[in-house]
Amino acid sequence: MQKRLFTTVHEGWLKLLFSSFAVNDRAWGEKLYDYSEIIYRHLRFIENLYVQKKIEYSYERPAIQLSFTTEGEAAMFCDEVLERIELQLSDNGDPLAKRMLSDLRYIRATLQRKFMRSEKVTAFDKSLTLNGIELEKGSLDALVLFLFEESYKEYELIVIYSYAQTVVEDKRLGEIFQILIDESKFHLKSFARMMAEMGILAVPRMVTQEIYKFDSLKKFLEDGIEEEKGAKEQCRALAEAVDNEVLQQFFDFINFQEDYHITLMQEALERIK
Repeated sequence: MQKRLFTTVHEGWLKLLFSSFAVNDRAWGEKLYDYSEIIYRHLRFIENLYVQKKIEYSYERPAIQLSFTTEGEAAMFCDEVLERIELQLSDNGDPLAKRMLSDLRYIRATLQRKFMRSEKVTAFDKSLTLNGIELEKGSLDALVLFLFEESYKEYELIVIYSYAQTVVEDKRLGEIFQILIDESKFHLKSFARMMAEMGILAVPRMVTQEIYKFDSLKKFLEDGIEEEKGAKEQCRALAEAVDNEVLQQFFDFINFQEDYHITLMQEALERIK
C-alpha cells in the first residue's frame, strides 16, 4: 500500500502537470499547474516520511498517455487519479493524511465543476507550428528532437534532485538541490508549453532507480556537472541550427542559465570533499 501510494501520487502530479500544459485556456492551465505543485509537495512530504521511517519507495511508475480532446476531458483525466489517491489514504487522524485529503477534496471539487468544458485541446494534433513562426525543415526537425530530449532530461533532473535533496543531511546541499529543482521545473514548463503549441506534447518516459539513486554523492555531482555542460552545448547548437531570432534568443537564455547550475554543483562538490 505504501509503495503504491507514492507511485499513484507521482502519477497524479504528472497528470495535473501535463494537463496544465495541454489546455489552451491559460488561466485554467495556470490553476492546474498550481494544483500540480500541491500534489508534488504531497509526493515530497511522503518521500521524507518514508526515508525517516525506512519505508521502501520508488520513483518508477507506469507510462502515462495523454489523449483527451476537450478541457472537460482533461479535468476528468486529472480527477480519476486524484480519486485513486484519496481511496489509498486513510483518515486516521495523522496530520499529513488529513492535509492531503483536504487538498484532494478541494481540488477534485474544482475539477468536477469543469467536466462540461467543451473547449478543444490541440496539444496532440501534431500541427508542428509555433506561434506563427515559420521554420524550414532542418530547423523544425532540430527543434522537435531537442524538445523531446530536453523535456525528458528536465523531468529526470527533477526526480534526481528531489531524491538527492531528501537523502542528504547538509543544509546548504539541500538548498542547492531545491534551486536546481525549481530551475528544472521552469525549463520543463517552457519546453512543454512549446510542445503543446506544436501539437506534440507527451509525458516523458519513466526514470529508473539506476538513474536517480546514487552510491557516491561525489560521483553523482561530477556526472551532473558534465551533464549540465552537455545541456549547454545542446542549447548552443540548437540556437545555431534554428533560423529564427526569437527562438535563438530563448535558447541562448536557457544556455546561460546552465552556467549557474554548473556553479552550484561545483559548490556542492566542494562541500563534500
